[in-house]
Amino acid sequence: MAIVRGSRPNLAEIAAYRVFAECFDLAFFFAGTPEDDCRAQLDALGLSAVRLRRYHSVSDLAPWNWMRRGLDYKVGIGSYMVNHLDDVLNHDIINVCDATFGFTHQIERAIRPEQKLVVVRWENIPGRYDRIWTAVLRANAVMKRADVVICVTRAALEATQLPQGFAGQVAQIYPGVDQPEIRPERVAARNAAPRAASAAGSALPVILFVGRLQRSKGLHMLLAAMRMLRDKKRQDAVLWVVGGGSAAPFQKLAESLGLGDRVKFFGSLPNGEVREKMGAADLYCQPSLVTPNWMEQFGFAMVEAMASGLPVAAFDSGSIREVAGEDAVYGTVGDPASLAEALGELLRNPVKARARGERLRQRAAREFDADRQGAKMLAAISGRTAEQGTGKRSECA
Repeated sequence: MAIVRGSRPNLAEIAAYRVFAECFDLAFFFAGTPEDDCRAQLDALGLSAVRLRRYHSVSDLAPWNWMRRGLDYKVGIGSYMVNHLDDVLNHDIINVCDATFGFTHQIERAIRPEQKLVVVRWENIPGRYDRIWTAVLRANAVMKRADVVICVTRAALEATQLPQGFAGQVAQIYPGVDQPEIRPERVAARNAAPRAASAAGSALPVILFVGRLQRSKGLHMLLAAMRMLRDKKRQDAVLWVVGGGSAAPFQKLAESLGLGDRVKFFGSLPNGEVREKMGAADLYCQPSLVTPNWMEQFGFAMVEAMASGLPVAAFDSGSIREVAGEDAVYGTVGDPASLAEALGELLRNPVKARARGERLRQRAAREFDADRQGAKMLAAISGRTAEQGTGKRSECA
């Protein structure tokens, strides 16, 4: 089976495909991420058997970022594959992500009738591309040809528009993440981790943010909320920031808010190191915003934080409440004061916060376990029920 994703794919998603290795020879096609980095992270997820093919997209050929943005990676020509399309088409089952991408259209146009096309659908804004005729044409063609459509959230399922003539199967299956074993010594290590101290000498709690450093992820709102926590709520904390992208604007903002000694930027880290940060933090914050063209579609890092037993404060953006449920504490999207209230509630009541974190851990184990969710996807793709299990190789296709 070929798994085809776009530029800088979220490799945590691929953990759920471990169970597919019992049934298929897996090849992962991707762009953007260096192949060595991808290999190391997939190996750490137990996916050493997956063959890698790093393809070039049209946007990879552009020498400058402004030119890449002009190509519009998702709905323009930027996402079309320049090479390795023939390699993708050598597989009996081809698994792609949202139907608006150019490479999904390339595959749809060239796929043979006997091959199976699986579309994993993340889009949770109804009619988002209705006014972009090229995107609509591509998406309709891909969806009409799809044999299986897997919607990653209920919101994605509700936003899915099936074209006339669609004859495939649709399933709503959450993605999955690995569930770390929470041992007493790990909890003790978290409590004993070196901490910055307040003016009174007490150790400060650590808030963790993981996400790409772009405005839609709301880091600037979190920084503003931390300033309000300190000045209005008299609650001080340290912020750890993990994620790729340009840190400079956010570092400058932190300095201007007087938070320079309270915010540490780690850059992009391998998944294992991100999990280590989760093991040492006190709470997790997901301040994702809502824009005309995007809202949070799932929140992988948030689910990994839940699996680590961290309490969560978040903006109520997109699918976050569907995923985290009522044990997370929510602020109004775009309102840093309400986010400060949510953070403050967790910081003021550490015993209750830990109880929330434990319930979130149980929710992650129940709803978002990588192997369990992978088995559900495998069953949907192979036309069986999840209760029938993964079966032997001959029973999977």
